[in-house]
Amino acid sequence: MREILLTSQENSSTVGDVLEPLNGPEADEKSGQTGQQFKVGRVLLRRLRRICAVVVKNSAYENVGVWYAGLIAGKLAAEVVYYYAGTLPSEFYRVLGDRDFPAFASLLGRCVVVVGLAGSCKAALEYVSGLIGVVMRQELTRYTHSRYLRAPSFYPAATSSSIDNPDQRITQDIERLTRSGADVLAELLIAPFLIAYYTMQCWSMAGIYGPLAIYIYFGIGAAATRLAMAPIIKQVYMQEQAEGDFRFHHVRTGESAESIAFISGEDRERAAADRALTAVTGTQRRVLGKQLHLGLLTQVFAYMGSTVSYVIIGVPIFMGTYDDKSGTELSSLISVNAFVSIYLIYRFTSVIELTKRMADVAGYATRLVQLWEELDRLDMEAESYDAESGASMCDSAVIVARGLDVCTPNGAQLVTGLDLEIGVQDPLVITGPNGAGKTALLRTLCGLWRPGGGEVQLARSNGALDVFFLPQTPYIIGGSLREQLCYPGLWGGRHAMCYNADIVRILAAVGLSHVADVVGISNLDYPYKVQTWLRLLSPGERQMMSIARVLFWRPKFVMLDECTSALDASAAEALYRAMLDAGITVVSVSHSAHLERFHSRRLHLDGCGGHTIHDIC
Repeated sequence: MREILLTSQENSSTVGDVLEPLNGPEADEKSGQTGQQFKVGRVLLRRLRRICAVVVKNSAYENVGVWYAGLIAGKLAAEVVYYYAGTLPSEFYRVLGDRDFPAFASLLGRCVVVVGLAGSCKAALEYVSGLIGVVMRQELTRYTHSRYLRAPSFYPAATSSSIDNPDQRITQDIERLTRSGADVLAELLIAPFLIAYYTMQCWSMAGIYGPLAIYIYFGIGAAATRLAMAPIIKQVYMQEQAEGDFRFHHVRTGESAESIAFISGEDRERAAADRALTAVTGTQRRVLGKQLHLGLLTQVFAYMGSTVSYVIIGVPIFMGTYDDKSGTELSSLISVNAFVSIYLIYRFTSVIELTKRMADVAGYATRLVQLWEELDRLDMEAESYDAESGASMCDSAVIVARGLDVCTPNGAQLVTGLDLEIGVQDPLVITGPNGAGKTALLRTLCGLWRPGGGEVQLARSNGALDVFFLPQTPYIIGGSLREQLCYPGLWGGRHAMCYNADIVRILAAVGLSHVADVVGISNLDYPYKVQTWLRLLSPGERQMMSIARVLFWRPKFVMLDECTSALDASAAEALYRAMLDAGITVVSVSHSAHLERFHSRRLHLDGCGGHTIHDIC
């Protein structure tokens, strides 16, 4: 819960910081995204380790650790099948060279069984890998929800300039991370065992020079690909950021379609959308350019491997090691050696190719854990702030401000030295010019913003905050009419207990009886989509619905930020009268003179930091 006592904090930012654009490298520096964030090193390994720890800890029911161990064991078992399938050509060389038809027929039967088994293993492993990816996505997303969608972290994280597009990080980046991450990590884990086994096989056939040549070959490739991989991680990160901005633009234009259409703003929005698209395609081109270098390296090393394998077996052949072998035996030996050498090279080159996929995984992991790290910082900041402010959970029936300085989170000061006490049945109206800090004052009184100086005491009941806040634009949810009225379902330490009679009575009090008639008493719990509610309720009716929630919860205080701006005078007055009759003390921001009579005092902000308080006769 938010603190009772909010004391001063230092603010070194200036008004210029509020308007300063954050683009390019400067933005990365301001948000802590230095070059180290995108390197393949300890920071990346620490982040991957944290992701794995979250998945294992939070997936006890699905037991993803056991599933993952089974995936690795299954991949190792499948490799045995693949090895046996790879040695079959050498046996075909032998039986065909000896013209042994019975052996050929038997070998052909075994070949069909082994190839079918190999295909089945591969399909089953892909299925298990996909299931693990689903479980990982579920657990990572739930964990992120539990960290992000809670007080007091949600509001500062959602409005912070340090983390771009939290919604994209939760919805898209986690999905892409888990879709390929499970398989990539499994391949990387089994690679050492397979490399060790095929190294011994290669050594037994070609001597020490065989595996030594392959190791040198791989070392050169690994060094080159590591250098080519680091720039890709950063570009993938930047591409996801641009994708998020592009998606946000289209979401915002869709939500504001009516406003855009009324003022014929389509041309301007199309130009803005095209600019966002240009940013996206520009980052895509840069990613492709960086991937081209890595792709050239991996493909060259992959195709050159077969040539290296013949060089390896050619050395002992030309040195006379196999002079005692017949032509058929030598062909069979060359086939086995080629398979072992090529497969060893394939395992090395597959590791190199995995670095390309790992670059994408690293980019997604960086974006996800950066969000977690920002939430860690906000949590620690809140705990430290509570300790320094001496926050109390004691009940209080007043809102008190002493020497309060109201500042934006960037440090721009709006109100200076405000002394104010608001008691029950002491409604207050806040007036002043645009930009004077009226909404900022409400945010500070409610605890969303910290004061720049002084202190604030918030009203509480049973240890829970007893102040409701209604913005000018109400929040409409998807769900039933009962859920719409009882939102958020748990408030002030109380659970919603809303009976049919309560719904009918409250909706009638705010002038929304027709909504209950349209929905029908028998459908009060039918879950409608949010789009349905937005079509059903006009802007004014949405404001009525938000005040209906106030009448349902009946807090001691309600902060109203021009929340009747879409209503006519008589409708707005009826809503104020209903709240006052319910014993709710209103603190209003309003430019409407006809609503002043519902308040006992007026706080006027002059826009220069000053203020005056007058009684309303």
